[in-house]
Amino acid sequence: SFYMGVTPWPADFTIDEVTASYDFINSHCDIVSHHFDEGVPYEEAYNNSGWPVGLSEDISIRKAKTAAGKKILLSSSALALNRKQKAPYSRFSASVSDAVKNNWELLPVNDARVITAYSNYIIYLAQQLHPSFINYGVESNFEEWDAAGFAMYKDFLRQVFERIKIAYPSLPIMVSFMVSENPQSLPLAQQLLPYTDYIALSAYPYIHVSSTANGNTNPSLFPADLFARYANLDVAKPFCFAETGFIAEGLVVPSFSLNKLGKPQWQNDYLIKICDLMNERKGKFIIWFCSKDYDAGNNTLRSLGQYQDLFALWEDTGLIDENNNQRPAYTTWLAWKAVKKSE
Repeated sequence: SFYMGVTPWPADFTIDEVTASYDFINSHCDIVSHHFDEGVPYEEAYNNSGWPVGLSEDISIRKAKTAAGKKILLSSSALALNRKQKAPYSRFSASVSDAVKNNWELLPVNDARVITAYSNYIIYLAQQLHPSFINYGVESNFEEWDAAGFAMYKDFLRQVFERIKIAYPSLPIMVSFMVSENPQSLPLAQQLLPYTDYIALSAYPYIHVSSTANGNTNPSLFPADLFARYANLDVAKPFCFAETGFIAEGLVVPSFSLNKLGKPQWQNDYLIKICDLMNERKGKFIIWFCSKDYDAGNNTLRSLGQYQDLFALWEDTGLIDENNNQRPAYTTWLAWKAVKKSE
């Protein structure tokens, strides 16, 4: 019942690896997630002109390398990487003065100017990429929101949702929910149901699910209702995984107190689990975040002084490992994709 795809996130920031990431998309996917999480060009978007050259170039590459006929999920974060405050100014906006950037960063998320700028930004991206689905609020239910901050963010989403709906009345417009057992996560997601057409999940359960407390990430030990309780928030709304993935190697990040065991077989078991769930629920799509491990990409970021420990969390979630070996999940992916094609 569902489309299968990935983002174009490459194993390294080289022409060969970028090409390889799109080769996987064009050969083994029927949907691609064009995911934007680099901040927002607020001034340019507010004026709806003077878009950053770097952003325009990035969009041009995505358009040129994505084969015709692929469904597109446009996915954009209105939040910073910590998912509890407004997104910073776009890294592409090199020509905008620090004074202008600082003025925008001081504005609350539900300021009328921020709402106009972000709405214009999403509509601009949609005009360029012609998506079939729009996720305008990546990971919107982080349990560490304070009440006042979340109320402002909810007001922001309400107004942005209304504006995108006017521009694209026939497209599914959504926010995505982080899957968590934290008691605050589900109620926050529930408050956002009026501003999403789909129940869209962002799931990396090997990081935090209670059954992994001792480092064992075997998916057979997950709570039975880990995903269903989100899908059941509104059974009338379609269900999807806006992004997910699973480690096939160990994950050790002392700064996050993480020491998790990963195995290729457990990764494969997880993919089977979510594909079975999607088929049972007649879900719309699965986005597996990256097709290949990006050890080399993280090393490049280290050499440039741009690395953060956060980037380690998904390094070994590829269907292909860093040495170009296909994991069992790769074969499972192709098998499910073949069933989809034959229907």
